[in-house]
Amino acid sequence: MSQTIDDAPVASSPATKPPRSTGRRRANPAHVATLAGLVAPGFILFAAFVIYPLVAGIRYSLYNWSGTGPLQNFVGIKNYTYALFDHEFSHEFWRAVGHNFYFFAMSMVITLVVGIGLAWLLMLIQEKGSRRYTVLFMLPFTLPPVAVAYIWAIYLEPNEGVLSNILTTLHLQALDKPFLGSPTLALPTIAVITAWAGMGFPVLVFLAALMDVPGELMEAAQLDGAGKFRTLWSVLLPAIRPTILTITTINFIGAFSTFDFIYILEGSQAGPNYSTDVLATLFYRTGFGGFGTTAQSMGLATALAILGFLIVMIVSGIFIRIQRRFQD
Repeated sequence: MSQTIDDAPVASSPATKPPRSTGRRRANPAHVATLAGLVAPGFILFAAFVIYPLVAGIRYSLYNWSGTGPLQNFVGIKNYTYALFDHEFSHEFWRAVGHNFYFFAMSMVITLVVGIGLAWLLMLIQEKGSRRYTVLFMLPFTLPPVAVAYIWAIYLEPNEGVLSNILTTLHLQALDKPFLGSPTLALPTIAVITAWAGMGFPVLVFLAALMDVPGELMEAAQLDGAGKFRTLWSVLLPAIRPTILTITTINFIGAFSTFDFIYILEGSQAGPNYSTDVLATLFYRTGFGGFGTTAQSMGLATALAILGFLIVMIVSGIFIRIQRRFQD
C-alpha cells in the first residue's frame, strides 16, 4: 500500500536554543543619568560638609599654624605627640578625656533609668494621655541651650535660687550646696541638666521600641504569672536591647561633643578649677586663646579634634558591633 502524503513522516526541525546570557546587562543611560541626578545633591553636601572638613582638619593638624595666613611650619605628627605625651599639656588632654567619659556615664545612667521608666509608664496609660505627656517631655528638647542653661542657673543659685528656697522651707539647709561652684558637683550637675534637656528623644525612641514588642511575649508572661515589673525586666528590656545600644551610641557621641552647657554655665575655663573641662572646651582654649590657655595653636587644636574623632569612631564601632550581635 502506498503511503499518503499526510501519513509521511515529517522531518523534525532542530529546536531553537535561547541565546546564552553573558551575565552582564548594559546599563540604560537614562537610568544612570536619573540615578546620578538623585545621588549628586546628597553627595555634594556630604563632600562639602563632611569629607572636605575632615581632610582639611587632618592637613591643618600637621602644621604649627596660628589659624590665619598661609600654612607654614610643617611639623608632622608633633602636635599629636605633644597632646598625648607632653608632661604639661598631656595632663590637660587626658583629664578632659576622662571628664568626657564621666559625663557619658552620668548622662547614660540617667537616660536609661529615667528614659525607659517614663516610656514604660507611657505605654501603660491610655493613648490620648500618652500623647499629651510625650509632648511635655519633648518641650525641653526644643528649647535653645542658652535658655535652658539660664533657667537652671537661676534654679541653682546658692543663696536665692529656687532650689535653695525649697530646701530652706523644708529645713534641709545642709543639702543646699553650690552645685555649679563646687569642683566635685559641677560636672555631674551639668550632666544632669544635659540629660534633662535631651530626655524627650530617648523617651520617644524607647516608647516606640516597647510598643513594637510582640504581644505574644506579653501574653506569655501574664500566663506565667509575671507582674508588671517582672515583665519589664525579663521580657521588655531584653526585647529592646538593640534600641538601648543605639541610644548608648548616640549618647556617647553627644558626650564627646558637649560644649554649650559647660561654656554657658562655667565659661571657656571650664571652672571651677577645670573640673568641667572636656575636649571641646580644651579645643576652644587651644585654638582661640583666652585665660587659662597652656598652648595656643590652631594646628594643635585641630589635632585635639582629630583625636576626639578617633575615640568616638573606635568606641562607636564597638557599640555597633555589639548591637549587631544582639540582632543576630
